[in-house]
Amino acid sequence: MYKVNKRAVVLVFILQIILGGVWYVSAPSSFLDRLTRTIEPNQLDIGLIFAFVASSFVYLMFTAWLLSRVKGFSGAGRFFLVIGLWLFVVLPNSAFLCFYLGFGISDMLYFLSYGAVNSAIAAIILPLWRSSRSIFKD
Repeated sequence: MYKVNKRAVVLVFILQIILGGVWYVSAPSSFLDRLTRTIEPNQLDIGLIFAFVASSFVYLMFTAWLLSRVKGFSGAGRFFLVIGLWLFVVLPNSAFLCFYLGFGISDMLYFLSYGAVNSAIAAIILPLWRSSRSIFKD
């Protein structure tokens, strides 16, 4: 079995955080109006930023751990495992959250687009850049 490639995890994490910043800056005003009702305008809560970074990291580490534990999957199989994890676990929960919060279709698609692109980044990099095997046993 392969170990978790920490360099790949760090690369994916940095790309996801950069994407998160770009995603937030380019957010439509209708989407951001929902946030300004609960947060002071022109102030982003440090707890919200920490929650975003921590949740992204935890989900990424879980994905990398899961990929290191599966056997008999090719690179394409691991790619589809990561995409399937997002499609069948994250997407339904996120869609339910959007419906619960009363998002419109365009806001919901914008919200879900970030998760889809994050999943695609992880699905491309993590399965292809696996940790090298050691000839020595642990």
